[in-house]
Amino acid sequence: MKNTIIKTVFILFVGVSLAFATKQDKILEPIKTVATFQGYDEYGYTFLFENEEGDEDVITFETISEKILKIYNLKDDKFVDQVFEITYDYKMSDDEIEIPVLQSIKKIE
Repeated sequence: MKNTIIKTVFILFVGVSLAFATKQDKILEPIKTVATFQGYDEYGYTFLFENEEGDEDVITFETISEKILKIYNLKDDKFVDQVFEITYDYKMSDDEIEIPVLQSIKKIE
């Protein structure tokens, strides 16, 4: 009986350790890039940027923190076609989908 308990605890420990290690692999460093604000619509706040391969790409943030919106009201059209340095990362949704999250933004003059 004692050996069964020890084996069960060991298996649980290994399982939790593997799950934690797998979760750690999904943690990414924040990404910093220069991007042009394309506008706000029902899908979110869209930015155009050059990806690592040198191709144009877009990223849309579904929501942006109130703190950022107080500094730059991106719902206002005056920021369309303005260039920003943005920092973002990804969080996992309940459906295991990566969702981009804007961490910081700074207008480039």
